[in-house]
Amino acid sequence: MQNEKKSAMSKTIDTTTNDEQTDILEAAGLTGVCTDEHLNVIKAFGDTTIYLKNDNFNFQLTELLPDNIALIIKAAAHQTLEKQEPIALNDLDFSGGDFAENYFVNVLISPLPTKNNTPQLLVLFSSNKKKHKNKFTTSSGDHKKLNMNYLTSLEREIEDAKNKLNTAYELVNSSNENIQSFNEELQSANEEMHSSNEELQSVNEELQTINKEQQQTNAELTESNNDLNNYFRSNTNGQLFVDHNLMLKRYSAGTVKHINLQKSDIGRPFGDITTNIKLETLVADVKQVMLDGQIIVKEAESSDGKMYQVMTMPYVLKDTGKTDGAIISFYDITEFKKLLAALDISNKSLTDSVAIIESSREQLTESLAKEKQLNVLKSRFVSMASHEFKTPLTAIQLSAALIGKVALDSDNIALKKYAETIKNAVKNLTNILNDFLSVEILETGKINPILNTLDMVEFAEEIAEDMESLTKKEQQITYKHTGVDRMVTLNSSMLKNGIINLISNAIKYSGPESLIEFSTTIIADELTIVIKDNGMGIPDKDQLHLFEPFYRAQNIGNIPGTGLGLNIVSRYTAMMNGKIKFESKLGEGTTFTLVFPVKPIDQIA
Repeated sequence: MQNEKKSAMSKTIDTTTNDEQTDILEAAGLTGVCTDEHLNVIKAFGDTTIYLKNDNFNFQLTELLPDNIALIIKAAAHQTLEKQEPIALNDLDFSGGDFAENYFVNVLISPLPTKNNTPQLLVLFSSNKKKHKNKFTTSSGDHKKLNMNYLTSLEREIEDAKNKLNTAYELVNSSNENIQSFNEELQSANEEMHSSNEELQSVNEELQTINKEQQQTNAELTESNNDLNNYFRSNTNGQLFVDHNLMLKRYSAGTVKHINLQKSDIGRPFGDITTNIKLETLVADVKQVMLDGQIIVKEAESSDGKMYQVMTMPYVLKDTGKTDGAIISFYDITEFKKLLAALDISNKSLTDSVAIIESSREQLTESLAKEKQLNVLKSRFVSMASHEFKTPLTAIQLSAALIGKVALDSDNIALKKYAETIKNAVKNLTNILNDFLSVEILETGKINPILNTLDMVEFAEEIAEDMESLTKKEQQITYKHTGVDRMVTLNSSMLKNGIINLISNAIKYSGPESLIEFSTTIIADELTIVIKDNGMGIPDKDQLHLFEPFYRAQNIGNIPGTGLGLNIVSRYTAMMNGKIKFESKLGEGTTFTLVFPVKPIDQIA
């Protein structure tokens, strides 16, 4: 308990206390405390629990002493601070209260010098074994007198405080009048300031609006400038701007291939800059474009023999719509020119092929009208298609691929579109020929399916992956297999033809962003193949004739096809001892199901 008391008081040490003095006193075996002028304990030393109450975290000395002693100590401390002389109190009765024993204590109260001259006191306690022989010592008979002096001193201080309060009161009354006058002036000034503040607030709102508009304008200008800089930095074709005075303003990195330019040329007259393009009318074209606002496109040869398309167009201001200069672009069309020459040759071959195709279509129409001659005409047509069409179609397809490559390199959208049209036409014609060849083979009865064992999962996954390249935008093909077994014995060519035909139909007759579900199931020696789409569906009146040759549903519009695909699929399925069925609802989609034995019927136990 003593240690706790000592620890609690030690935490109150003030940095202004002379620690060296108190350490010496403690080393000398003395017991006491250091207080401030209000008798708040700053530091304790020695075993103070003998003299002070055990009240943790209470640092008021008078509350730590016996009640009968506190007033005496308070009066003596007041006198010590007033006279700056030590006082010794002998034979103080510390009996009763928190103290277990009745005994008398000598107390010495002395001023304590500090480094910053803060009033502090040193209070020493000792048991009454020896009498103090000090001229400042007071006996127990003087305690009453000491208290009376303390009370008298307090009365004087109270009287002085009262006089000071009266003087302060008079000053306050005088100040109140001045303050009231000053407040009236402040109120008037505040009203004027309030009026000015409203005006300033209005002006500030207008300035904020203008500032926001300016910031937005600056942001738009910065964005436009960044876009323009990035465009010129990435533009590999030659392109430059000239203002209405024919002064060079900007140029792309690709321009230096055609015109001898440096950064220092910006701001120079365009007519003074030499070019590698043999186009003497270039400056005149710029002036003409600025005059009438019409785009001028010319072809010119460079000094290295390459051909360029030179396009001169007006530089139009967005806010006024007026022409304030010109934009000159240089496009390398050397390869395009070579391609055009090759295309002229291909066009003749294509024209001949188209004529043959048209002739074939006419013959096909006649053959359909004459049912008795169908087999003969089909045989002739298939034979001719096999030999006469493949070579020109291959040439057309190769030429279209070359055109598409050049169009991609030169970023010519129109040429790319024409190439894709040719490729799609060739592809459709090839599919038509393949369908006719399949039908002819089936009609002649020369086909004898050869069965082979295959891994159905790998087989189906390969088909699904190949068909992904034919899907429309955002179309998806999903594949799933159910069952532990995955090996089947079927004709892989016929099976692949049937699955591809059904998935191809699902792609053609479903819109973009649609889902095509492809699944296989092997259960109890039976393979089930399901291909489901959510496309346009098949009208009820067309479903009865769906597997007839050359029959097409009435709702397909301009979607290309021969009407032979499902006929071929149904006949291939039957040749492998399989069955085909379908369910369809108009506007919701169609589901085709193929069912085959996983092994030849004679091998199934």
